[in-house]
Amino acid sequence: MRRLTRPARNQRGATAMIVVISLFVLLGFAAAAVDLGGAYSDHQQLQNGADAGAMAVAQTCALGNCVDSSDQYAKANKLDGQATGEIVGTVGNGTVTVETASVRTNWFGGLIGIPTTTLTARATAIWGWPSGGATLPLTFSWCAFYEATGGWDDQGKPLADTEAVIHVIERSCTPPAHNEVPGGFGWLSGVNCTATVLAGNWVLTDPGNDGSTSCKDYDWTTLQNKTVLVPIFEDYTGTGSNAMYQIKGLAAFTITGYCFSQDAKWNVTKCPSDKQVKGYFTNYVDLSGNYSIDINATHFGVPTIKLSA
Repeated sequence: MRRLTRPARNQRGATAMIVVISLFVLLGFAAAAVDLGGAYSDHQQLQNGADAGAMAVAQTCALGNCVDSSDQYAKANKLDGQATGEIVGTVGNGTVTVETASVRTNWFGGLIGIPTTTLTARATAIWGWPSGGATLPLTFSWCAFYEATGGWDDQGKPLADTEAVIHVIERSCTPPAHNEVPGGFGWLSGVNCTATVLAGNWVLTDPGNDGSTSCKDYDWTTLQNKTVLVPIFEDYTGTGSNAMYQIKGLAAFTITGYCFSQDAKWNVTKCPSDKQVKGYFTNYVDLSGNYSIDINATHFGVPTIKLSA
């Protein structure tokens, strides 16, 4: 007959030690899963605050007076409001960097000696004037812009919302430098009713009585009462299909009417006999990130801001 024996005392102690170690390991995993997950969420909130703060500060800088609202945006984007924001370094040369920070109380980390975690995030925004990008395939002359705005002086003054009519056929438009230019605006060569332009460069024209051939099936109704960036040209060369326009910069134009052809007209009475586009040049802050930014580009009332890559 086999006699049953009880486990030795030292064996029970070893088992207890294993349980304690296992619990400690499990707590470590819990800290990693819960606390790290929470830290990731908090960091995303801080990053949103840094992005928003940098864009907000850059926008005020582009308008001529830098205002530090980084702390406000840091708190607004943190779910519990417990965050700080500040500008890092010097604001200037078209860039600003914002850092946000918060201290997170760990749920389980305190049990393993990590009661809190300090989290930070940074974002850099750049501002300037749009020097190029994808636009509608038409360009307005510098003199048309000058006359429509009452004499642009490049000092960032607000543009009056005065409706202007810019005709396809030349109406004797003479800029301040007395350089005659053809027409109020010209059609550009493009693809899918889009032309890619860059300040200082020359762009081929797309001559035609009914607009750019790349806009054959374009839905012009999408432009009604819409503000778009249009290239402003300062010089031209050649004639016909060999003509080119030299782009000076980009301006914002709110379209209130157009007559490009019998099938592309809106809010113009004498169409198509008087082909034109009408609307007003306006101050406009572009946040799309779709345009090249140059702090030294020609200022046509369109500050452009985006996050730096």
